[in-house]
Amino acid sequence: MALKPQDTLLVLKYWSLRQAGQESSVRGISETVGISPGEVSKGTRRLLASRLVVERAGGVFVESGALLEWLCYGVRYAYPQESVGYGRGMATSWNCPVLASEVVPPDPPFVWSVPGGGVDGTLIKPIHDSAPFAASHDEQLYRALSLLEAIRGGKPRELTIARDLLASLIKGEL
Repeated sequence: MALKPQDTLLVLKYWSLRQAGQESSVRGISETVGISPGEVSKGTRRLLASRLVVERAGGVFVESGALLEWLCYGVRYAYPQESVGYGRGMATSWNCPVLASEVVPPDPPFVWSVPGGGVDGTLIKPIHDSAPFAASHDEQLYRALSLLEAIRGGKPRELTIARDLLASLIKGEL
């Protein structure tokens, strides 16, 4: 059973909910991520099969080590970052306003295309079309997805910094 790009968004949402001490439900995740309840269920089954999550006591729990390995080393090759032109949208990667780092953000900034976006820059295709919607409703998820964009399109020095920051974020140290 092969993972789909939306499964990465889904596993990060499960992680974010646990970080916030919230329970996860198919309907709740569907509404906050912008993926249909049926796709959330199918994605959860794929995540269980890939061992990125486990089911215990009726809940879904993220396997942090497996998640970090997937995000830091797998996603970059499975779903490389694509530039799709120039336009207005939501800042991401090193330009994310809720992400503090020692990296000088690129100019023009990297943005996801969203209606009514507030930043002009280089448009990049998100890991899934609903990632900007999900990020706009969850600050932790926004940080994680922005670091993921830095990994998907980063150069060696940026990769090292993004991987370290993402590891700290996933482990709850940020």
